[in-house]
Amino acid sequence: MKKSISTVYSFIQMKTGTMAENKRDKMILVRNLPIAVKIFVQHHFPNRRITFAETKNTSKGMIYVVTLNDGIKAEFNENGGWEKVDCKMGAVPASLIPAKIEAFMHEFHPCTPIVKIEKAEKGYEVTLSNYFTQKFDNLEHVA
Repeated sequence: MKKSISTVYSFIQMKTGTMAENKRDKMILVRNLPIAVKIFVQHHFPNRRITFAETKNTSKGMIYVVTLNDGIKAEFNENGGWEKVDCKMGAVPASLIPAKIEAFMHEFHPCTPIVKIEKAEKGYEVTLSNYFTQKFDNLEHVA
């Protein structure tokens, strides 16, 4: 009987958000973002603005997640360095794509824009508008 009451209590806590607070994901004001995040957005997305910002705890530590007014999402590490940019169906700005990746994509996937780029542990991972995903190992080899 005590076990079933404990289970019900845990379920109620989960539904009401008491346990969800332990994740420490929270919305933050744009003015509280690291300056590096704001500069990144101004430089690479000059005609867009941040409409939503939050922090999340991950296995790699805290990250900042921002959403721009056109739906683009970007993730940053706790120092404000970018980790992932997802432009949905729009092209990732060329200024974010390393030259070797750009050359490879131009040769093997011409006219197919990169819509998502993510820094991986040992390189980069890009996703094209046709949902094809390609990994690059430290910009030297295609993984």
